[in-house]
Amino acid sequence: MLRFPCSSILTLMRKYKVFITESVCPQDFYKNNCEGQVVEAIAGVLHWESEYKIAMNRKTLCSAIKAASEGEYDIFHLSCHGDEDGIQLTDKTELSWDDLADCFQDLENTPEALVLSSCLGGDAGVARAFRSRKLRPSVIFGAEAKDPHEITFPGACISWPILYTTLARTGLTPDAFKDAVAKMNRITKHKFVYRRWHEGRYRRYPSR
Repeated sequence: MLRFPCSSILTLMRKYKVFITESVCPQDFYKNNCEGQVVEAIAGVLHWESEYKIAMNRKTLCSAIKAASEGEYDIFHLSCHGDEDGIQLTDKTELSWDDLADCFQDLENTPEALVLSSCLGGDAGVARAFRSRKLRPSVIFGAEAKDPHEITFPGACISWPILYTTLARTGLTPDAFKDAVAKMNRITKHKFVYRRWHEGRYRRYPSR
C-alpha cells in the first residue's frame, strides 16, 4: 500500500481564502465560546489564508464584508445569533435578511460562498433577500433546525471541520457541498442546507 506523507497530502489539497467574522454576545464571549477561533484554526491546518474579525455592530460588519471583497476572499464565514427573520449583532442590533444582503452591495464583488453560522442561517429568507440584489454569493450554506436542535457551539466545532476539509479535498463544487451536507447531517440534528445560484434562483440541497 502506498503511503503519502502529510505534507504531500496537504500540497494536493485546494487552497482558499476564508474571511471569518464573528458577532458574539457578551455571555458567549465570557465563556470563550468563540467559533471564529475554531474556524481560523481549521484554516491554519489546511494552510488556507484567513482573516478573523469581531464585528460589534452593523458598521464593523459592513467593514468586514468590504475587506473580504477587496481581498478577493473565496468564503465569508459569519458567526452570530439569528432566527427566521435575520441575525443579531453584539450590540443587539437586529438585521433582517434584506439588511444583510444590502451589506454586500456597492462592492466590486462578493465572496463565492457565504457560510452563515447562526440559528436558522439556512433559512429560505436569506436566499430570497439576495435573489433580488445585484450582487450575491453563488453559494449560501447554513442550518435550518429550530429549537431544540438549533446550531450550538459544540455543534459548530464538530460540523465546520467537515465542511472545510471536504472543500479542501474536492473544491467549491456542487458535489463537495452536497457531500458535506450529508456528512454533517448524519452526526448532528442541525439540518444543514446548501443553496447554489443557478438560472436565476437559488436551488436548495437537500431538495424538499
